[in-house]
Amino acid sequence: MTDHFSEYRQSLIRDLQEELEAAGSISIEDIASQIREVGFSCRMCGNCCKRSGGDNRVFLTSADLELLKSCPACPEDAAVPMVPDEMDMHSSASVLEHLHEFDIDPEGRLHTFGWMLKKKGSGDCFFIREDGSNRCGIYARRSMICRTYPFYIGNGKLQTSECEGLGDEISFEDSLVLARDLVDRYVTEIKDTILIYENFEETGYSPDSVDALRKGLTDGVLTFVVHDCTGMSIFSLKLYK
Repeated sequence: MTDHFSEYRQSLIRDLQEELEAAGSISIEDIASQIREVGFSCRMCGNCCKRSGGDNRVFLTSADLELLKSCPACPEDAAVPMVPDEMDMHSSASVLEHLHEFDIDPEGRLHTFGWMLKKKGSGDCFFIREDGSNRCGIYARRSMICRTYPFYIGNGKLQTSECEGLGDEISFEDSLVLARDLVDRYVTEIKDTILIYENFEETGYSPDSVDALRKGLTDGVLTFVVHDCTGMSIFSLKLYK
C-alpha cells in the first residue's frame, strides 16, 4: 500500500513539474489581451467575500502566509486549516457531520492540506469591514486569490469564476497587472503543491482513531495536522458548541 501510494505521489509530482515547465511559456501579454476581451471591473459588491455569495474560502499560498505574518492588523490565527466549505470547525456537530472527508490519525487529529483565510462566525471573510463598504481590512496584503478574482489559470488557460463585474471595461495597464499576478499565482500554487507532495508524511490509522477524536471533542478541543509546502504543522482550537 505504501509503495503504491509512493509511486502514485511521484506520478503526481512529475505531472506538476511538467505543468510548471509549461507555465514558463505563458505570455503575460496574451493573458492580458484575453482579460481585456472578457472585461472586468470590481463593483465592490462583496459577494466574493461573503458566505451568502457561495463558497468564499480563500486558499492561501506560501507567499500569502508570509504576507499575513508581516501584517500588524492580523491576528495570530489569520490562517486556519483548510476545511470543507460548509463545515464550522468550532462546532462538534459540524465536525462529526464532515468526518468522512478527513483522515484521522490514532491521536484523533484531523489531517488536511493547506491553509485558508480565517472567517467570522457568520461565514464572511474575517477581514471584510462591517461599515457596509465591503472594503478589505488588509487590502495591501490581500491574498493572491483576492488579487486575481474572478480570474484564474487552469492547465495553462485563462478561466473565470462568477462575478457581477465581468464584461466591464478594463484598462490596458490594469489588465497587464492582473495578468502578471495571475501567472505568479499559478506558478506559486504549482510549486507549493509539488512541495506538499514531496514533504508529505504518512500517518497511521487505528480502529481507535474516531474514539480519540470524539474524546477531544468532548473535552472541547479539536486538533488538525496541516500538510503544506513546509511539511506538517499542528493547529488546535477550542470548540464553542
